Amino acid sequence: MGDAHEESLELGSSEAELSCQVSQQCADGTSITCGSASGICASGADNGGWVECNGIRTYCPTTTPCTCESTRRTSLGYATSFNCPAAWALARTDARDLANQQCPRGTCNVVTTNGTCSRVDATTMGAEVTATYSCMGPPNCQ
Repeated sequence: MGDAHEESLELGSSEAELSCQVSQQCADGTSITCGSASGICASGADNGGWVECNGIRTYCPTTTPCTCESTRRTSLGYATSFNCPAAWALARTDARDLANQQCPRGTCNVVTTNGTCSRVDATTMGAEVTATYSCMGPPNCQ
């Protein structure tokens, strides 16, 4: 019996550590839930429904298709190499990587433009590339 008492104390301790818990019923019949010891929990119905705990947002599963959003964004890539064409190629990759970080569901309508290329030292050239793009969305699209 002593073991049962200890087990209930452990459960009580676990529950006491959780300050808030939120859940959201999703359109597909599932539900999503999260909890936080710090007491920072929220939920909402926009974009198909979501819950958020400690700044981490989880969306309901959805079959909303991704579309190219109208907002245009810009990222500036920079790289160095032995000549300008090679530096521009690396800077283009850098600009696209930065764009992909801003768009979790991917980018669309990407236009890259070579910027300046100048000597960094006796054997190295530095180049800039600007990428203008839109993000695929909404955030919970598939």
